[in-house]
Amino acid sequence: METKKSCSTANATILACQKIAQTFYENIFELSLVREDWNVDFASNLHARIIAAKATHLLSESFCSHTSKQQHVHEIMFASLKDVSVVRALVRVDFKEDKKFQKTVFEKLGYNTYFSDAKNGDTHSLYMLLQAFKKNLSQEIINKLIGSSISEMLIDRICSYADQIKEFQSCFDLINHSTLLTKEGKKEVQEIFTIIKDICRVATAYYMFDPLKRDQFCFFRVMINLRKPTPILN
Repeated sequence: METKKSCSTANATILACQKIAQTFYENIFELSLVREDWNVDFASNLHARIIAAKATHLLSESFCSHTSKQQHVHEIMFASLKDVSVVRALVRVDFKEDKKFQKTVFEKLGYNTYFSDAKNGDTHSLYMLLQAFKKNLSQEIINKLIGSSISEMLIDRICSYADQIKEFQSCFDLINHSTLLTKEGKKEVQEIFTIIKDICRVATAYYMFDPLKRDQFCFFRVMINLRKPTPILN
């Protein structure tokens, strides 16, 4: 038995996909009630496809070393997604009688364009959301948010995440900017990621009232946990 940790962005992505696919397979009899094409064969073939993609397209295990820099990226991902989600909820609550301002915030700060994909594991969308949030956050919007008792510290923290993330821009384009994959490898990993992202979207809704299982289909949470050594059987 050996111990493996996540490494490059592509490796971290495919390892997270593999973990979620395994959870999907373990719960397929329940989840098959949701979609007719979700069955044991589908789950098994998806898991096998991920294993094959990892073996064919990703670097050797000797390359894999989860650096402190990569840990920092994952921590920022999780923390920033939580904060932008909280601001979104607060705007919905505090300005429910001011739909025009809600629309302005969600359009200008990137929520309408990027939030849905970001919350379902698309790290590039999260990167773009943070950049749009900071770039378009006018003093007028800030004053109105703070005036409704939304924490200025929370807003400043999101802007800080946007600055920190700029250093890791290439990491947040999961596949397209990777120099570690062939053209075929990029296409295959992107297709797998899309399937897994869709599974996560449905499964997290299905397990809304089962937080333990829901978290197993949260792409960000699964990716964050990759920093913990995972035993791999030879």
